[in-house]
Amino acid sequence: MEFKNDFRQAAKRWDAFWRGENTRPMIKIVTPKAGVQPAAHPPYLAGHDGVYGPAVDQMLAWGASLEFVGEAMPYYTLEFGPDTFSAYLGADLDFGHGLHTSWCVPFIKDWDDVEIKFRREGIWWQRTVDFAKAIRAQCDGKLMIAPPTLVANLDSLAAMRGIENLLVDMVERPEKVKRALDQVCAAHSEILQEYAGLFDFAAYGSVNVEGFYSSGPHSRPQCDMSCMIGEEMFGEFVVPALKREAADADTMVYHLDGSDALRHLEALCQMEELDLISWVPGVQHPDEDWSWLYEKISAYGKGYSRYIGSHAELLRMCERQDTRKLCLSTSASSKAEAEDLIAKVEKICK
Repeated sequence: MEFKNDFRQAAKRWDAFWRGENTRPMIKIVTPKAGVQPAAHPPYLAGHDGVYGPAVDQMLAWGASLEFVGEAMPYYTLEFGPDTFSAYLGADLDFGHGLHTSWCVPFIKDWDDVEIKFRREGIWWQRTVDFAKAIRAQCDGKLMIAPPTLVANLDSLAAMRGIENLLVDMVERPEKVKRALDQVCAAHSEILQEYAGLFDFAAYGSVNVEGFYSSGPHSRPQCDMSCMIGEEMFGEFVVPALKREAADADTMVYHLDGSDALRHLEALCQMEELDLISWVPGVQHPDEDWSWLYEKISAYGKGYSRYIGSHAELLRMCERQDTRKLCLSTSASSKAEAEDLIAKVEKICK
């Protein structure tokens, strides 16, 4: 791959990582390329208006201005907002709030009046296909495309039905919610299969929005709705859906977002299919020390990812690495500095 000469070697290290056979943590570092004018990354939601050329040109300039060291992969996330998956099922997206994101327009009034299914003819799937083809025409062999994140299970139903309505339905009409979840899971399987061809997983593997790479299909589920329900409901509604999502893929990283979701950590870590927890504390606790949480995840036998700003602290973590599936990211001022850091990690972890 032009923007990462050791792409194949890094891919092999990722494969060993998912099997628990890696000898050191995964280290992701992106640094400026010496002598090259820095280029901005294309903005989030680029291409949602059907104009792809400027974003593709910007991707190429951005990728060419950086070094992707260690297990960092050059990639662009093609996404029209967090509810892109729901848009594939018939929802429309609203970009009119000026917050650099989009919102799903709920459309389910009655569960009995709608069939939830993957709609290939829909504008947002067609726009995904067109944008992916435009990117690949110029970027194949240079950088990868992270497909739109499949934010499915209860989050998808909340986007299409409305959060308050869904919460009432889970109490008063649980069987209808479960039937809808079954339809969402079926659509998840279909869409991931379509992704495999559209983004050529066979040739390049797959990468998610956070830069986790897999040589096969990858699952990166989440459930922000879990902040609003207890453990019993999570086990009843969410865990079965997550298991079905995991069955579609070779590797699975769960995006755990917000302290109110921590009550479900044990249920998540009891899932054999789950490889790694990607924890985001949310806006309420940005500076809190979460070391205890990472230790707990490790004690459950799962991996985790962390950003470590200090190289000294990163090296200390590698000395006491408590899980085979530890993925660390940091920054460096140059490729040489990044490579020197990784050499020190490898020496520690011999």
